Amino acid sequence: MIDKTTDPVEAIKIAIKREHEAYEFYKNHADLFENEATKEMFMFLAEEEKKHEEKLQAELDENIHYEM
Repeated sequence: MIDKTTDPVEAIKIAIKREHEAYEFYKNHADLFENEATKEMFMFLAEEEKKHEEKLQAELDENIHYEM
């Protein structure tokens, strides 16, 4: 859980994990449907979560280098 006492780096790591879990959720659900529009919707959502994960990872990488 993230609260006001959480270290910012740890908060980003938690967020990355949650984005990855959301990506997997949407990707796995896309595979469950035969309807092409439904598959596309879930894959779109999966890709959005992947973008969020990548942005957070970039932020984390930037902060680690900044603090060193």
